[in-house]
Parts: sequence; C-alpha cells; structure tokens
Amino acid sequence: MKIAWIALAALSVGTAYAQSEPYKVFDTKPVITEGPFLSALSDTAVSVVWMTDAPSHAKVILRDGDQVREIEPQVDGLVPVGQRHVVTVTGLTPGRRYSYETVSTRVVKLKPYWPDKGLSTSSAAASFTTFNPQQERVSFSVVTDTHEDTARIGRLMKMVDWGSTDALLHLGDAFHWLDSEEQLWAKWLRPTVAGMAPGKPLLFARGNHELRGAYARQLAGYVPTPEGSYYYARTMGPVHLLVLDTAEDKPDDTNVYAQLNRTVPYRADELAWLRAHVGRSTHFAMAPFRVVAMHQGDWGWLPDNGAAWTALANQAKVDLVIAGHDHEFSYHAPDREHGYHRLILGQDQLARVEATQRELTVRVLSDKGVQVHQLRIPARH
Repeated sequence: MKIAWIALAALSVGTAYAQSEPYKVFDTKPVITEGPFLSALSDTAVSVVWMTDAPSHAKVILRDGDQVREIEPQVDGLVPVGQRHVVTVTGLTPGRRYSYETVSTRVVKLKPYWPDKGLSTSSAAASFTTFNPQQERVSFSVVTDTHEDTARIGRLMKMVDWGSTDALLHLGDAFHWLDSEEQLWAKWLRPTVAGMAPGKPLLFARGNHELRGAYARQLAGYVPTPEGSYYYARTMGPVHLLVLDTAEDKPDDTNVYAQLNRTVPYRADELAWLRAHVGRSTHFAMAPFRVVAMHQGDWGWLPDNGAAWTALANQAKVDLVIAGHDHEFSYHAPDREHGYHRLILGQDQLARVEATQRELTVRVLSDKGVQVHQLRIPARH
C-alpha cells in the first residue's frame, strides 16, 4: 500500500498549509457495497443512505443548476466515521429536480491526533425531484409483507411503472425478525434498491415484525427519515400522506416480549403528534385527498382497541387507509364506524395509487399482473 504525505502534496500551495496538515494519506479507497438510495423524500428534505467496505467519512454533493452544495453530517461536533452512511439534505425547494452524488473518504486509523486517511470514492451521479404540494397529480406504488422473500420482491419491483411513479411505499413486515445487518440488506434493501429506478425514493411504514430480533433497534439507521421518526407526513400534490407506525400486535406485557416493549407511551406520543398535525397542517386541510398508510389496518394493538385513532381519522375526514398485515386482500367501504375507505393489500400484490385534483384511484394487481380490485374516490371538495 502506497503512502503519500499530505504535507508533501501541499508544498505547492504553501509551507504553512503543509505544517498544519501533517496526517498521512494512504493510497487506498473505500468501495461502495450498498446503495446509495433515497429514504423518506419530502418536499424539502431527503436522507441518502449507502454502505462502504471500510470505515470512511462521507458527504453528499448536491447540484441545482449551477449551484453546488456539499452536505457533510456531524454528530455532537464530530464527523461520523463508519461503514454505514446517512446524510440528510434539508432546505430543498418543492418540485425541484436535483442531481447528487455521494463521496466516501477512507479513514485508515482513527488515532487521537493525526488520524491516518485514505482516498475518496464517488457514486455515479443520479437525479431526483422533490415532492410538490402544487403538482397536479401524483402516483406511488405500494407493497407489503415481503417477509424476506427476495423472489417476491423481484417480481413486485418489475411490476412498478418507474417512469410514472413518484415513490415506492413499503407497508412493513419486510422481515420475520431482524438479527443482523447482512440480513437487513440481503433479504430486503438490496433486492429492493436494485429493482428501483435511480432517483426514486423509498417510504417505509414499520410493521410489527420489525420490532423483533437482536437488530430491530438498529433499523432506523437504514431507513432514516429527516424527522427522525417512524411516523411522518408527506405533501404529494393532491394527496396528503400520513405514514404511521402501528407497532406490535400484542400487549407490552405479553410474555414473549420479556418486558422489553413500551409501545403504550410510544403510541400515545404518536397519537398526540397526529392530532396536532391534522389540526395545524395547511396542506392537510386543503388537500383533495387524505391518505393514511400503515401496517395494521386496525391501528395495531392499543389499550382502547384503536377507538381514539378511528375517531380522529373520522373527525379529520381521512379518505383512505391502506395497510397490510393480513397477507390477503380485503376492502371495506366507509360505514358508521369507519368514515374512510379501508384497503388491505395482500402479500403478493402491488397497489398503484394515482391522484388528480378530482379523483384518487387505487388499482390492486397480483404478482402475475391480474387486477384484483379497483377503487375510485372522488374529491370531497
């Protein structure tokens, strides 16, 4: 392995610079092993995720026409060094197309003074377009309960019309349970990202199986959101999308959890957030369609059996709840208890959601391309 002294390389720009930067730079580059992909894109922000084969520090170079930004993360004043890289880009303009590339710089040895460095590796440039509250139409594709079946993931990804879809939404239970980083990539993210068109974002609603296993507590670092939460809202033209986390399907004191679950206070915080959001969001109030995406169509296990959530959804005039969990398709029209359409997507199915200012359409297809159901919802106003 060749060694270059940064001090020698800097002689051409002045002795003072050479004396202030005496760390070694080795002739070694990191290799990008996974990604990059876009997580939880919004109208003004996005998180970029990728992996390298060796510890590195990382940044994203963002281009908007002639303007160039370099976004490098810091945590408590330190630049993160590792093999998993997450860079959250904020301050974006709604409906704007951006080009980006990731840059990873090898850190050979993280010594207390003058750490040894390496060279940099860049990803190929890719483009994305932020969501826009003013866009006339939106389209997104939905899958659920892939449960580590990479062949299933491959079939469903091939069914997506990537030229017209704005995002891929996964409704959870990508796993049986989570034990390792390699499982996380091999059984879900790797085949999913490989099947996605460049520049298309992944939105994720956590399923109950994602709360289980030794690596469950690390999952958020691989499907991050700019908000830092599993529940969030997205402004997508005529659709105001609420992605919710329905957590577990059994009480916290169920013996199989060994007293390690505390979903009751977590869900209380989520409900408080949801109540505040629907009461304050201008886009929610003005959007022709209000859609809730979550894993369990009955809101998950809750002490009140979801009564408070159903009441809030009715009060907020939610149009559609789309969920998974049951592994088979079902549809329930609005009734006295639920004032919204409730569509449960099957395990080997793809939903194509399209909306204009006047109508929202959901087409559910089997993995063989056969239409299972079509739902049309007219705008309320």
